[in-house]
Amino acid sequence: MFGWLEKVFDKIKDLNMSVNDYQKETENQAIPSLAYVNRAKKLIEKLRYDEAKKVLKEALDITQKDALVYKYLGIAEEKLGNIDESIHAYKLSAKLNPHDKSIWHKLALAQMMTRNYDEALNSFVEADKVAPMNTDIHTGWGMVLLKQKKYEDAHEKFMKAVKLNRFNFAALLLAAIVEVRMGKYDDAENKLNFLINSNPNESSTYELANLYFLKGNYDGALKYAQQSIDFNKNMLPGYLLLGKIYSIKFDYENSMKYFEQAKNNELESALLYVEWGNALVRLYRFAEAKEKYQKALYEDINLSEAQSGMALCCAETKDFEKAFEFMSILKEKNEDNIFITETGGIQYYADKNYSEAIKCFKKSLENSPDSIYNYYRLAKCYEQLENSEMVKDSYEKFLKYNPGYVPVYMDYARYLISLNDYPNAQRKLRKALRLEEENEEILNLLFYISYILVKENICEYNVKEAIAIADKIKNFDYPELKADLEEILKEK
Repeated sequence: MFGWLEKVFDKIKDLNMSVNDYQKETENQAIPSLAYVNRAKKLIEKLRYDEAKKVLKEALDITQKDALVYKYLGIAEEKLGNIDESIHAYKLSAKLNPHDKSIWHKLALAQMMTRNYDEALNSFVEADKVAPMNTDIHTGWGMVLLKQKKYEDAHEKFMKAVKLNRFNFAALLLAAIVEVRMGKYDDAENKLNFLINSNPNESSTYELANLYFLKGNYDGALKYAQQSIDFNKNMLPGYLLLGKIYSIKFDYENSMKYFEQAKNNELESALLYVEWGNALVRLYRFAEAKEKYQKALYEDINLSEAQSGMALCCAETKDFEKAFEFMSILKEKNEDNIFITETGGIQYYADKNYSEAIKCFKKSLENSPDSIYNYYRLAKCYEQLENSEMVKDSYEKFLKYNPGYVPVYMDYARYLISLNDYPNAQRKLRKALRLEEENEEILNLLFYISYILVKENICEYNVKEAIAIADKIKNFDYPELKADLEEILKEK
């Protein structure tokens, strides 16, 4: 008993301050622990959290029944990233002083950080009992409900928070985000436009960009996503959205530019590399995408999105053994997405099971209409099934969405040649040549078709045009055919 009292007196002496200093630091001279709390508060304000924690631990040697000691100990632990410890301290504080509205609020937010959503909801209920008209409490309450995907309830809380304080822009932004999730795009757009006009920042501009993206307004999405990273160069979602949209628009250069900017701003993460890989898949650069997914797996080896991306890229690069390994991992997790569907389709195609492959590629297009590459895959399947109508339909659909992809023009032209449809093959190759004027593979094939058409309908202009094509080619494949045309020209 006396040893305990001696320890308390020693702790008070260890404060190392004059009586006047002590009086300045605490108004209640009957509670020595309050001096420790005030000293800890000053240390917290100076971001010296470890020192604050030490001071508060010393206060606990004096008394273990001071709610404020536990409250600020929880704050210090939270700032240090020790969330479980902060929750423990907050609970002790709330138990000692259940009428402190801020402690319930802090406890609820900490519980939300550890995904203890049910406990967080209970804490917000207690906070609401103490302060039923508090805008911050309703905002936090709505955040927990949003995490639980209880969108109607979350929206109600956010709107209540705005009603209590019309300047609570955070609650208004969250209400707009929920409305996007609920498909209420017009309501969300009105709120986001209001925020951009009254309190523009990286969050409101990004959310409006995301809304425009969902509505298919890519130009509007690009505009506001750019604004979001102009406000904050560390706004990773802005870079990801920009890279994604440009990949959907088949703009490789701009898509890669924004992913590189994110990397250069030290925003490297598994999420960055997954989205980077996804963009490269849309651009049909599977070897490059494979590298990005590999980097994502270095960050998080169990990341399903990266594993499914790797499965697809391995299948596309004919590494079926590796693709099967990733497929097995994902099957154990019961994970499924369009990449897994497509990987299965590629495997069916390799096994010459074209009907099942077609089912997979069609399913992927149904679930993700922007996965345009599946039309190319479908064309290849229908070629094997000798379904000429569907081959042409699939190639035409691909080129409708992406008229700038040369390899498809080439394959389409070769298919038309196999049908002896030389005029249409010539038209496809001329379109390809406009995209890559010095591509000798295109030029060689175009010459070959021109030669056949000239032989069917000989005229001086057509002969000269075919020879002019041949003269552009360094590595020319048909010297004997050119010589034949030159002989025809001499005879003319």
